[in-house]
Amino acid sequence: MSIINLPERLLQRAAHVALTDVTCLWECTNADVIQVVAAGLPNVHAGPDYQDMAVLHNGIVYVGDGEFHRRTSDWNAHEHSESERYADLMLHIVLDDDVPDTTLARWTVVIPKDRISEALTYWRNKKRQANVDIEEVQHYALLRLLRHTADAQALTLRLGLTEGLRAMASSWFSRMAAKSRRPVDTQAYLHVRNNLASSALGKLVINFPSIPSADIPTCLEQASQQRIATEGAAIRRELLVNVILPFLFTQATHDQRVVLLQWYWGARSAHEYGILGRKFSSQPQDHVWEQQGMLEFLRHHGRRISTCGEAIRAYGVAGTLEFLRASG
Repeated sequence: MSIINLPERLLQRAAHVALTDVTCLWECTNADVIQVVAAGLPNVHAGPDYQDMAVLHNGIVYVGDGEFHRRTSDWNAHEHSESERYADLMLHIVLDDDVPDTTLARWTVVIPKDRISEALTYWRNKKRQANVDIEEVQHYALLRLLRHTADAQALTLRLGLTEGLRAMASSWFSRMAAKSRRPVDTQAYLHVRNNLASSALGKLVINFPSIPSADIPTCLEQASQQRIATEGAAIRRELLVNVILPFLFTQATHDQRVVLLQWYWGARSAHEYGILGRKFSSQPQDHVWEQQGMLEFLRHHGRRISTCGEAIRAYGVAGTLEFLRASG
């Protein structure tokens, strides 16, 4: 049987799995290139198939719903144009672009059939965990980044860039010390904090407005390899993700934000967290965003606050960060 003739519910699930690959860039039928940074939550009720997806385009993160069809022509066959539920659709996902698209969706993406086949195999073989799914990890990873960026922006406005950077580092060190089961070398942490602004990572923050977008990945990697004081590579990586990256976002242009978000979704993790291995034994920790998403999930004690749009609006980030914009 041809892939396209499989039951639509099965294909819908496979398309959702394919869209959870945050490293993939999708070319839309209107020639726009987008990155799906959160594939949304499957909707089992009437209306669009995926709710509260997050899509990156030209440095802006749009939040909205998605609808899956085998063919573009199914939009009219299912009479979606007559339903108000689909009036603000953000993303139309199809396997076969067989007719000119008449939807009101902002974008239409055609997923190659081989990607659907791979997704079906992955989904069938994966041992799914009851308390967290990949789409929720993505939501929480995005939420954590936005929350930290909002904190960095508030500190910058109150204390200035250099002192705000030190203050956020101090706050991060305090949280790490509170969670640690072993004695913490507070003097070593203090040394890192005091030298942060003059280090390669600190200078990256201070000089960021003048750094060309194309040079950002190299600058990030080079700065993260240079010691601040006597700390190890793992501590520097944590500081980069939890302190430096949010401060970079507060100053970034649209082009710079695109590169920073691509780095965030593609960066490999430096080590595994024991607590995440115990809490989420079947969830990989290969990437920074996976770890950040699970940590944010634990921060909320497993509560399903979960829709990306609601979480973002709850933190008020849409009003303070230019790169976030609700699609409606």
